[in-house]
Amino acid sequence: MKNSNSKKAFLIGLAATAAVAAVATILVYEEDTVDRVGAYLNRQRMKNKFKGNNKITRVVDSLSDNEIETLLNVFDRTGSWKDTVFETLDDLKDKAVDYKDHMAKKLN
Repeated sequence: MKNSNSKKAFLIGLAATAAVAAVATILVYEEDTVDRVGAYLNRQRMKNKFKGNNKITRVVDSLSDNEIETLLNVFDRTGSWKDTVFETLDDLKDKAVDYKDHMAKKLN
């Protein structure tokens, strides 16, 4: 009877170990798949930034996933900075036009 219980415990332990290994394998595979899809999307996003320029597309294809991610981060930061500067310049231009119109009314 003791031998039977130890065989059951061994089989249950073996099954539990196999289940944990299977779940770990699935999680690693899914994470790897998500990483590959993300890298592909980043690569396509980078290519779209340059509107399909063939020379740049070849360069993008030669870059590593980390290099592409770094460049996209730089472009995202630069883009938001550039947008802020353009918005400020547009606002300044509008204020200058308003001031010019105001002064023209006072002189007439």
